[in-house]
Amino acid sequence: MGFPKLTFPLTVDFSSAGYWIGDTGPYKYGAAVTAFFIGDVLTEHVANDGIPLMQELERYLRAFGGHLQPYVREEDNGSVAPQVFLDPGAAHANCDLCFAFHPIEEASIIVERCTFSSLRDFLYVELGKAILHGNAPRQCRLCGRWFLHEQGDRSIYCERVAPGEEIKTCREVGARAVFENKLQSEETWRIYKRAYKKYYARVMKGNMSREDFNAWVKKAAAKRDTAILLLESTKGAEERATLVEKLREELNRA
Repeated sequence: MGFPKLTFPLTVDFSSAGYWIGDTGPYKYGAAVTAFFIGDVLTEHVANDGIPLMQELERYLRAFGGHLQPYVREEDNGSVAPQVFLDPGAAHANCDLCFAFHPIEEASIIVERCTFSSLRDFLYVELGKAILHGNAPRQCRLCGRWFLHEQGDRSIYCERVAPGEEIKTCREVGARAVFENKLQSEETWRIYKRAYKKYYARVMKGNMSREDFNAWVKKAAAKRDTAILLLESTKGAEERATLVEKLREELNRA
């Protein structure tokens, strides 16, 4: 579900599981802030292309995230500013709040109904609720900027356009870099990649079905991961060489 274009005043119904904007939703907490960070135009009325607002939101992310290891780069330790939240004149949001019933299918739930007059106030509240719901701030290991990630998401890269790129995101560039590093540093990954290409070529030539290939990929990945774990706990060079050769034979077995 793409995030909608917003008009103000904006009425939002907040529940424990998500929120609605009018009849659309529910949206996950943090969806609006994330969309804003990656460049989606949430409203046409944002001064200076939204840069000051983006910088303000990142200050809040940094203040919270600076205390959440291991999400912070070592060089940034000690440079966070939690006192930004102690200034009631600078860190607050204006909105009208009441409690109301929001219809869901054939029932209704009680919600916090807030009316916002500006994008800044809405994003401030949405960001705070996202953090309260467990979406911890994280610092991108590629560009160094801050972003929100959902619970269970292990990515260390954001989804903004990566430095020096026109389209590719930090997540795309970072994931590729990690993959290439594994290919270069771990013989198990090189063996897996070669075998993958060989079997994929069979699919392209019609000598192997897509179903059989997918089944092979699943088994091969499991054998690769098992070999990596065994190698990590094996110190003897001869034993390691034996494990690597065994993996090579298993993955290339007709």
